[in-house]
Amino acid sequence: MDTKVTLLKKYYLSYRPNEKLSASDMANAVKKGLLLPPAAMTHDEIIAEIKTLSARISVEAAAKAFLYSLSSGDMRYRSAISSLLWAKALPEHELRSDGVERTEWRTPSCMICGCVHGFTGAEEIDPNEYDVFRYLPPKQYGREPDFTSAEYVLNDLREFEKLPDAEPKDEDFRILGSMLSCVGEVKSHNKDVALLGEIKNRKILDATGNAIHCILGILSVCGILESEEHKGFLHSFTDHSEHGPGRDGLSFYPLNFWRGKDGMNYDAVDEIFGSFSNGRLFPGEEKLPIAEVSAKKSVSKAQEYFTDGEYTVMLTDEERLYLALDPIDSKWETVSMFSVTYILKKRTTLFYEGNAIVKVIYEEHAVNDDGNIRTRQYIEYDTRLETENREKLLPLTSRGRAKPVTPTNVMAVKPFGCCVNIYLSPGHSSISAYNLRNSQHIAIGENERVRRIMNDDDLHEFMRYYISTCPDDYFERIAAVRNMEHQTVRFAPGDIFRCQVDREHYAYGLILGRTRKIEKWSELPEQHSFRCLMTQPIIVRMYDFITTDRDMTAEELSGMPLRSPDICSDNDIIWGRHKIVTHKELVPDDIQFRLQLARQMKKNEHFTLFTAETFAKMSPKEPKPGMKAPRALYVEWGFASFEIKWEDVPDNIRQLLDEGVYFNGGVSLGISAYLCGKTLADVLKEMPKHLMQYDLLLPENKDKFVMVMNFLGLPADSTIDDFAKKYGGITRKEYIELVDKRK
Repeated sequence: MDTKVTLLKKYYLSYRPNEKLSASDMANAVKKGLLLPPAAMTHDEIIAEIKTLSARISVEAAAKAFLYSLSSGDMRYRSAISSLLWAKALPEHELRSDGVERTEWRTPSCMICGCVHGFTGAEEIDPNEYDVFRYLPPKQYGREPDFTSAEYVLNDLREFEKLPDAEPKDEDFRILGSMLSCVGEVKSHNKDVALLGEIKNRKILDATGNAIHCILGILSVCGILESEEHKGFLHSFTDHSEHGPGRDGLSFYPLNFWRGKDGMNYDAVDEIFGSFSNGRLFPGEEKLPIAEVSAKKSVSKAQEYFTDGEYTVMLTDEERLYLALDPIDSKWETVSMFSVTYILKKRTTLFYEGNAIVKVIYEEHAVNDDGNIRTRQYIEYDTRLETENREKLLPLTSRGRAKPVTPTNVMAVKPFGCCVNIYLSPGHSSISAYNLRNSQHIAIGENERVRRIMNDDDLHEFMRYYISTCPDDYFERIAAVRNMEHQTVRFAPGDIFRCQVDREHYAYGLILGRTRKIEKWSELPEQHSFRCLMTQPIIVRMYDFITTDRDMTAEELSGMPLRSPDICSDNDIIWGRHKIVTHKELVPDDIQFRLQLARQMKKNEHFTLFTAETFAKMSPKEPKPGMKAPRALYVEWGFASFEIKWEDVPDNIRQLLDEGVYFNGGVSLGISAYLCGKTLADVLKEMPKHLMQYDLLLPENKDKFVMVMNFLGLPADSTIDDFAKKYGGITRKEYIELVDKRK
C-alpha cells in the first residue's frame, strides 16, 4: 500500500505540478495493482453502473464500515455510506448540462448528478483521481472531495465492494455518539464551522479539522445534518445544480445550509445505525424510541394557526366529487403534524384506514411579522400508503426501505389518487385539480371568479355556481382524470393539439419542431439561443382564438391566425395532457421564430445567451458603478445570428433596449392557452410586466419592428426569409424540407 500512496501523492494531489505518468508506467502500475485502470464510459453507462452497485451493497455494511473508519483511520471505508445513500436516491436520468462547452478552465457537468464525463460519447475516466480521497488523510487533499458527484460515487462503491467486511468497535460508537452530542452545544445561528470547532476542542478523535469536516459532510449527505429546506439523500434527491455555492472552501451539501437551529435528524441516525448500534450512539442513556424523542420537542409554533377538525377550506363530499377526490369516511382516524419554515406555518393531516394512509391534507399559511396571515394554501389528495404501526412507511417495491412517517416522506410519494390545490391570495387565488400519475388535469377555468375567492364561504359560493353549470358529460372527464392509464405520446412537427381552457372552451396549437433535434443541425449557428435551453423544449404556435368546438379539423384551422412562437417543455404533449387531434403539412406561413436583440457584456463561456441581457441590464444615462458598456448587440431571427459592435449601434436601438428586454431565452414549463384571443392591451391590463409586450412580431409593436428592420438594412415588411437571405440561415421553405427529411 505504501507504494500506491506514494504514486497517488506524486501524481494525483491537486496542488502537485502537472506531472503525468507515462503510458508505460501507468500500464505497469495497473498490472501490479498499484493504480486503477482508466476506462472510457458514457454518462449513461456511469449512471447504470452506479445503480447496479447500489442494489448489491447493503446500508448496514456501509454504515458499519463508516464507524470502523473512525478509530482505525482507514479512509477506504469512510465515505461508502454517503455514496451508497446518494446512489440509491439517484434517479434514472438522461444527461442535462447547461450548454457550456469544455475549455481549459471550465468543465460542464450534468445538472442532476454532477458527472463531468461522457457527454458526447465514451470518455476516458482516470479513477485514481477519485481514489486519492480513499487513501490519503484529508489534510493532504489540498481540496475537499465532492462526495455527491457521479464519478466519485462510482469509484467509491466499486472499490468498497472489493473490501472485506468491517466490524466497528465500542470506541467507534463512542466517537460518533460524542460527535453527535456536540450538535446540541452550538448556538442556533452557528454554521458547521462552530460544530467542527466544538468537536475539535473536546478532542473526541485524533483528526485534523479537515478530516472532521469530511466526516460532517458524510453525515450531512446521509441526512443526519440537514435543514428543513435542504435535505440529505436518505429519502430524497437534490440535483447537483441546486447544491448552492460553497463558502470559504466548505462545499459539502447540504452541510453548507445547516445551522445549529436545525439540530440533528434522530430518525436518520436510527434508520442508518439503529439495527446494530443497540443505543450506543446515545452515550449515558438508553436510546429513546423515535416517538418519545419527538414528544420531548417543544410544541411547534405553527399549531396556534390551526384548529383541530377545521381546515383552511371545508370541502363537502359533493364538492370533492366534482374535483375528482374521494369522500372522507367518518371511520378514518387522523394524525396532524406541524412545522415552520421561515414565515410558513404548516400542518399535515394524515387520514388512516387501519395502518394505511388513504388521504392527506396539507395546509400552509404565510404569516407576516405582525402575525397576520398573508396567503393560505390547501392541498388535498387521495393515496394508499401502507405503514408499520403508523410509525414506518412500508416500501412500495421489494428494493425499497421502510421510512419514518413524516410529512416529507409521505408527500415525497406521488399520490395514487387525484389532488386538489387551492391557493388563497388577494386577487390571485387559484384552484387546480389533477392526477400526477397520468398527468391529466381538470380544466376548471373561471379565472375571474376564482381570483376573488378568499375564504371558505367564498369557495362554497363558487362551487355552488360551478356545480350548477357543469355540462352533461362532465363526469366522463372526471372518470378520465381519475382512471386513465399513464401514456407516452409520440408527436412530430405539423401535429395539432387541443387545449381544454375550461369546461366548455378549447384552444388549438401547432407543433413546429423540437430544439433538441434542431441543435444537431449543421445549419444552426454555434451561437444560438436554442443551445442554451433547459428541459426538452418544443416550438409551438397557438391558434389565436378560443372556441367551443372540440373537433376542429386541420382544414378548418388552416385559415385561422397563429400567435408568435413559444418555446415550451414537451411535458404537456408527451404525457397526453393536451391531446393531439390532427396533423397538417407545414407551409411557410406556419413557420416563425422569435426576433431577438440582446446586449452582450463580454465573451467567455460564463455568459451564455440565456443570461446575456440579465448581465447587461443598465441604462447609459445612469450607469452602475464599476459596470462597463456592452461589448456588442446580439441579433437572432430563425437560423441566423450575429453580433454588431456596440459602438455601431444607433441611439434609437440602444434606447429600445433600455426600455425593455427584447430577448427571451427561457422555456415555458407548460403550454397555456391563456393568451389566445387576447390583444396586448388585454394582457398588460392584467399583468403589466408580461414579457409579451417586448415581442417585436406583434402587430402592436409594428413601429419598433420597422425601426429594427431599418437599422438592419431591411424593408419595413421584411419576413424571416428576407432576414435569412441577407444574414445567412435558412428560409421557411427550407426549414420545412429539413424537418420532413430529418424526422
